[in-house]
Amino acid sequence: MLLGVFFHAAWAYVPDITPWYVVADVASRPGFAVLTSGLHSFRMELFFTLAGFFAHLVLERRGVQGFLVDRTRRLLVPLVVAAPLAIVVDVALRRWVVARGQFCPFGVGVRFEPGHLWFLEVLFVFSLVAWAAARAGVTGAAASRLLGRALSVPEVLMFLGLLTGLGGVLHPELRPDRSFVPDPATLAHHGLFYAFGFLLWPVKAAREVLERRAWWLLLAGIGLAAGVFSGRLQYQESGQLLAGFIPWLVTLGTLSLAFRVPERERPWLRFLVDASYWVYLVHAPLVVALQVALSREPWNPWVKYTVVVGGTLLVSLSSFGLVVRRSALAPWLGARRA
Repeated sequence: MLLGVFFHAAWAYVPDITPWYVVADVASRPGFAVLTSGLHSFRMELFFTLAGFFAHLVLERRGVQGFLVDRTRRLLVPLVVAAPLAIVVDVALRRWVVARGQFCPFGVGVRFEPGHLWFLEVLFVFSLVAWAAARAGVTGAAASRLLGRALSVPEVLMFLGLLTGLGGVLHPELRPDRSFVPDPATLAHHGLFYAFGFLLWPVKAAREVLERRAWWLLLAGIGLAAGVFSGRLQYQESGQLLAGFIPWLVTLGTLSLAFRVPERERPWLRFLVDASYWVYLVHAPLVVALQVALSREPWNPWVKYTVVVGGTLLVSLSSFGLVVRRSALAPWLGARRA
């Protein structure tokens, strides 16, 4: 979730971004296109895998009805509260861009779109499916056992990568942030990763298999992303097929490393875990505001990017530590109240 800050902060500095983003900076660098494409190739897929993984944990601990109550409280309520505020702030920021004499491709009217909050709606849909399946007595135990055996076979990764790559060829650009009605392609793509994480939770043997492959999976994913997105290959069907392997390699590699971390409390890590949801909810307007404020400054774009990322994290993490964590908001965001 914290990667969302680094991802969205880079958009203003991508070359020729004017038709697709709120504000385009006076300076740009090709490296930002590689950065955004690379992060976009695995960030949300990893998120939905983790979401499914821990959804199974919540289902085990709280039961079927407790699971639905928890998911409604954690996902639907924040969406209903935050979406209207995000729409109002979005209008204000776009009017600020136009008032500064800069071009905004989206105009200054109200946009009834979920924006960066789209994942809450999609995740709640997946939670409803998981709840309905559990209520009907479908546990997925057999599928989990099959997954545990399958992960020791390299061809399984090939199949998953090709499946995702074909989806990328058929639907090269998913834009769930543009509508409150999730489209089938978005549900199918991210649902595959959610289901994978959900089925992976109870399979201890699969985790042991993944631990042995951690580094090569992660490095292969990062290397493949650099190769695909640093040139023209990303615009060809062969590149889009190869890109389908990136989220699986990075996701499995990241999970594999996480399984190897000793289980002991780390206060700084606990703080980041608790704060990450709040940071993601509030980061988008902070990022855009800083990008607009710096858009005409004759600075190196990498310096601006550092200021945008640092300023956003400073404000969001500080507000969480000083206010949110000490308030009644904390439990609604899944955080421990200080």
